[in-house]
Amino acid sequence: MKRLIAYFWPFGSYRDADHGSMMERAAALRHNRQLSGSLPVYINRWAICAAVELMLLQVVPRALMPVIAVLLTISVCALVHMIRVWLFFRRRF
Repeated sequence: MKRLIAYFWPFGSYRDADHGSMMERAAALRHNRQLSGSLPVYINRWAICAAVELMLLQVVPRALMPVIAVLLTISVCALVHMIRVWLFFRRRF
């Protein structure tokens, strides 16, 4: 289960850049910026999941549509969150 979570959620290895001394926060921010280079891979994974779920909405029975719609909503929210974090780390400080 941990591998599946790590496959779809990269933020487990990010560090908290809000606490500690100025040097610790700078080191955490530098670490997080380095990790953000892999975010496009995760963005693609979530985009593929969302696309598959959107296609499933066309073929599943009517009784399963709400379940697929909830999964699609989760996928889109995760996708938007990862894009926002990636854009945050792409800007120069």
